[in-house]
Amino acid sequence: MDTDSAMIDFAVKWRHWDGGPDEDIFVEFGIPAYQFFFRLRRLLSTHRWHQLTPHLITQLTDICERRLHVPQTRAG
Repeated sequence: MDTDSAMIDFAVKWRHWDGGPDEDIFVEFGIPAYQFFFRLRRLLSTHRWHQLTPHLITQLTDICERRLHVPQTRAG
């Protein structure tokens, strides 16, 4: 499994717990959590992950934004 797929799988597995512990991310991928969520957010914006439902992509993107402390702006 390539690293990108492993990151997506990890995020999906840990989505109910806000993306997983920083320590587990570092052990699994060898990068700090901030880099993990920055890269994950970029991965989720590509069409490669079309097998994920739109709801799941939104859920994972929201987790990335929270973990990166990015203000969320939603039209409404």
